[in-house]
Amino acid sequence: MTLPRPTIPAEGHYFLKPRHLLATGSLLLLALSVAACSDSPDPEAALSRDEIFDRIDQDGDGVALRSDYQMTVTLMDPTKVVASHPQGDVTVKAVLDSLEASPPSGLTDPANPTNRLFAARLTSMLRLRLAAVAIQGAGFAIDFEVDDERLNSQVQAHLAADFEDWAREEAFQADPRLEKFATPHCVTLIAVATEAQANIARERLIAGEPAEVVASQLNAPGITTSVDGDVGCANLLTWANTFGENAAPLGEMSVGEVSKVVSMSSEYSPTGRLWMVFFLRELQEDQKDPTALGPFAQQVLADLVTEYPVTIDPSVGTWDSTALSVAPVQ
Repeated sequence: MTLPRPTIPAEGHYFLKPRHLLATGSLLLLALSVAACSDSPDPEAALSRDEIFDRIDQDGDGVALRSDYQMTVTLMDPTKVVASHPQGDVTVKAVLDSLEASPPSGLTDPANPTNRLFAARLTSMLRLRLAAVAIQGAGFAIDFEVDDERLNSQVQAHLAADFEDWAREEAFQADPRLEKFATPHCVTLIAVATEAQANIARERLIAGEPAEVVASQLNAPGITTSVDGDVGCANLLTWANTFGENAAPLGEMSVGEVSKVVSMSSEYSPTGRLWMVFFLRELQEDQKDPTALGPFAQQVLADLVTEYPVTIDPSVGTWDSTALSVAPVQ
């Protein structure tokens, strides 16, 4: 028999949840009850009005929004493609299977998740697949015909090994400054209690006096372990962790140069601040260690995956390529 088409409310309209007779409840009963389409309906197989509403009102707040209706219709077709990415599609069944295998907090029924939980799990699945696409695009083998757990194991293994090496090389080629960051800088530090003393020290260094002599004569007591101001050799990341933003001048200096005067608060200074001048004695090019700057895989991966096209079924939400997430339908 031919059934009337249920009317979908306009955006912002909603169905309230009464327990008395509603015309909208009757329409939804026709739309969602398979038994109602039979010439000989089975009364026991048909869903009651309240059961239908409970299925649509997934979050149990007593209000069925348009988005709740759309999600319910979507969930009724397990084969429906809800997302597409460069290596394939994601179906309703795939998301529901994932939710059942690893249910998040707040999930009461894996077969009938809320819009928010469905979109959140779809987001996780897409991020994993896009990461695998990027890794494969870099020349590393990925088997996509496996479950999410095995796919994630492949991704993590590459991130910790070969893809990390590849990403580091890519990052160093893109930003030549990283070479200098990874090179140990041997520094002599002049640290005094007043800005006036620091300016005097800087003038003496620029005039050509040996840095170790200036340090031994002017440095505040206890500032450096060595009386000649030698604080050792380290890469720029280490110096930044030690001196904060005051280490910035080192990134622009060549061997034999003197930094501008910088200052920082310090309990070792009688004035409460240390005024400092850096003298760069040596760059240890042969000791360069790119790995000391930390992992690059995650950042390079994040830059790559934003370039891939992703399509989301409108009944589920929209794709935010910047946040790499599915924004559920409101």
